[in-house]
Amino acid sequence: MTDAPLSSAPLLLILPLIGFAFTAAFGRRLGKRAHIVPLVAIAAVWVLAMGLAIPALLGDPALGGEGSSLTLFTWIASGDLIFKVGIHVDGLTGALLLVVTSVGALVHLYSVGYMSHDGSYWRFFAYLNLFMFSMLLLVLADNLLVVFAAWELVGLSSYLLIGFWYTKREPGLASKKAFITNRVGDVGFALGLMGLVAVFGSLDIHTILAGIEAGALTGPAATVIALLVFCGAVGKSAQFPLHVWLPDAMEGPTPVSALIHAATMVNAGVYLVARMSPLFAASHEAMLIVAAIGIFTAIFAASIAFTQTDIKRVLAFSTLSQLGYMFAALGVGAWIPAIFHLITHGFFKGLLFLGSGSVIHAVDGEQEMPKMGGLARKIPITYATMLIGTIAIAGLPPLAGFWSKDEILGEAFKFGFGWVWLVGLLVAGMTAFYMFRLIGMTFWGESRVNPTVHVHESPWTMTLPLVALAVPTIVAGFLLGYPFADGILVHGLEPVFAPANELLGHEHEAWTLFGIDGLLMLASVTIAAIGTAIGIRLFGSDHSQLLSSITTRLRPLYEGSRSRWYFDDLNDLVFVQAGGRVARALWWFDRRVVDGAVNGVGTIASSSGRGLRQIQTGRVQNYALGIAVGLIAMVIIYLMVAA
Repeated sequence: MTDAPLSSAPLLLILPLIGFAFTAAFGRRLGKRAHIVPLVAIAAVWVLAMGLAIPALLGDPALGGEGSSLTLFTWIASGDLIFKVGIHVDGLTGALLLVVTSVGALVHLYSVGYMSHDGSYWRFFAYLNLFMFSMLLLVLADNLLVVFAAWELVGLSSYLLIGFWYTKREPGLASKKAFITNRVGDVGFALGLMGLVAVFGSLDIHTILAGIEAGALTGPAATVIALLVFCGAVGKSAQFPLHVWLPDAMEGPTPVSALIHAATMVNAGVYLVARMSPLFAASHEAMLIVAAIGIFTAIFAASIAFTQTDIKRVLAFSTLSQLGYMFAALGVGAWIPAIFHLITHGFFKGLLFLGSGSVIHAVDGEQEMPKMGGLARKIPITYATMLIGTIAIAGLPPLAGFWSKDEILGEAFKFGFGWVWLVGLLVAGMTAFYMFRLIGMTFWGESRVNPTVHVHESPWTMTLPLVALAVPTIVAGFLLGYPFADGILVHGLEPVFAPANELLGHEHEAWTLFGIDGLLMLASVTIAAIGTAIGIRLFGSDHSQLLSSITTRLRPLYEGSRSRWYFDDLNDLVFVQAGGRVARALWWFDRRVVDGAVNGVGTIASSSGRGLRQIQTGRVQNYALGIAVGLIAMVIIYLMVAA
């Protein structure tokens, strides 16, 4: 491996860190110009990232195969344990750089308009640059200890961004919920890293993967360590049962939702599992659990999105569902389709979140879709771009989501995971339905917007990112995924996943239109079309009576979906109420029994000391008297015993 192609790579980390430090120090004085340095920094990062990502995805010999590494410095050296900070770029890194920096740059530009009236304008851009530094460090790191450090920095940055409006109760609670929930998963991740150190004596990613390929980690140990590492991924990517933080995280500013919860932070878990693919491939049981949790999260979240009325919450549960698709793909060994969907999802979900922010901006902060309607004519750019994003996520050809989703479903079927394919097919129809429900309630029919609100299109700083994201939403699937078995992604990612595929026994197969592949594609398109048709039929115009009738007949299911299947209520009952009572009981026991015993010993010793101090007068006659009394007492006792 050579470090020549990576000579400028450290700037990917240095520039956003400088942007953060400068804005944190001088942003308040700069006022409405506080965005300049962070925006320039992230624009430069995007240019540099494309210079690495595109060659890596195209299979450039300098970055292909094992990729290229650059050691920056030695962080920890203790005996045989040496942890170095370095950068590694291969096809997988390139895929993440493409999404993270592209969406990140557009979110920075979008925020110039969206946050222009906020009193803490400068602080927001400082946090954005800190988050970008953390995420880029995570993606570029070649050592799992550095990955873990970046992992926690991402958690800290997200906490600051979600709770940006900390003076309001809901954002404060949401940020704490996200932080605490992620720490639960991170405990498992940390234990998994300890297990890897115990087995390999190192956390260097390449050393670990080479050892796994050589058979150094098999059996129950491989399963346990893989599942512990997966715990971290479950937390960051909000998979069941640690999914509860993501919907509430929508309390943060909309650009935060697009950046963190569509294209960057939530993808960290998918990236981690993909990067450690040989570890998971070494355990059939771990792969099954990853697939099961992924596909369950996909249908669980989709069923909740059916009934949500807050436009951002619909998209939040949609994100949960689409991430479930990615984990299901990873669990069946469809590594490249999982990363393919990560890329396309980053573009169309970033578009949808930013579009929702444009809608909210247009209707003076309103987020409830029943109070919208008829917006297509008044905000045409927002409508057109969000419709493009909706068609993409629905899996309708020829937009990006169709290509990646079809690949996931097809690979699941061909690898013998019929149950994953069947549930995934159902979720595809559900996704199309609830997304066209969102479009219908927001843009179609008669206006339900408060008549006092002046509905207007967003400024160019907000609409330009929408148009820019609409372009890859349309073409990225075709460019990256065609031809299916010999496209750009296969060239760029196949060397990365070759060791895992060898462990699983997966072989490269040609894609055929007039065969099983064509039939599977027809099935996924058909179910997506059915979901789309039902959504348009129910929400394309006023069908309130029909909707009311359906809701009445399915009342228990409707209420369950509206209440998120009562999972938050269960968490409150188990962890808040019951857990609170247990904590208070333990506090009482600690205070009264444990501390009481310790304090009692101390009180006795102190009291005894004070009593004994009374006889230490310093007068010789008193000591003589004490001796005399003692002697008399001894004589009396002796005589009594002798008698």
